[in-house]
Amino acid sequence: MLMSYEKGADLIVSVGAHFNLIEFLDRNRGGMSSTFLTRLRIGEKLVDAKGVSRLYNPPSTFAPVAVFLAAFAILLAIVVLTSPALNDLFQLVWLKVKIWLGL
Repeated sequence: MLMSYEKGADLIVSVGAHFNLIEFLDRNRGGMSSTFLTRLRIGEKLVDAKGVSRLYNPPSTFAPVAVFLAAFAILLAIVVLTSPALNDLFQLVWLKVKIWLGL
């Protein structure tokens, strides 16, 4: 962490480290002072992995879903057209839909 800080990292994400001060001090282990001093030195650049989602929320778009649905439709059309049994079933369903809609 200190090396990242010294090399000028804008954000340091810790995974599996102590999340808050109570959890940090509750361990009762030796050698925790160096960890505390490291966290004190890094300061606000250190973020827990849980906090990254709060800092960065990518905009959700409909484009990936549209691409997935288009690929699925193309794959389904290929499977139906190459399989005689599915082609007959598709024609039967299409005929029922046309009758139901009155076309």
